[in-house]
Amino acid sequence: MAEQSNLYGVSAEFDSAEAMLAAAATLRHHGFGVIDTYSALPIPGMAAALGLRDPPLGRIAMGAAVLGGLGCFGMITYATVISYPVNIGGRPVFSWPYYIIPSFAAAMLTAAVLVFAAMLFLDRLPRLNHPVFNIYGIEGVTQDRLFIAVEARSHDFNPEAVEHVLAGLPMRPLRIQRLPR
Repeated sequence: MAEQSNLYGVSAEFDSAEAMLAAAATLRHHGFGVIDTYSALPIPGMAAALGLRDPPLGRIAMGAAVLGGLGCFGMITYATVISYPVNIGGRPVFSWPYYIIPSFAAAMLTAAVLVFAAMLFLDRLPRLNHPVFNIYGIEGVTQDRLFIAVEARSHDFNPEAVEHVLAGLPMRPLRIQRLPR
């Protein structure tokens, strides 16, 4: 059990995207917890095989843009209509077409800043070291290597069962290894 507490998970290296896609679907079917895949290019169908849902960044960006734009529009309206109304050349005090460009700029700026912050938060960054860096050959993932890792997040995680499932795949992995924390 002492070894179990120092275990981050089990990883496997594959030689083809099809093999890793089949392994991810099989591991998810067997009910193993958190499964991560690492590859240089996106693999079509991997999100469905892992059961991932759409990331919330689009909704965060839209909400931030609407709030930033409306906030700027409201601030300009308050300043020109309520706080300091000035009649310049007979133009109306509430001249909303002039508010559109700064409101749009504020909307884009607010969305960009909040999406950046949300991305850092959702990706749990900054993290200077990760146990996945201990996988033998992980530096090749930026070129042509394909890896899958099953995290040991629960107390009843059984690394032998994960290794057994991975070893029994029709397209066997090149290497299976346990990852220390």
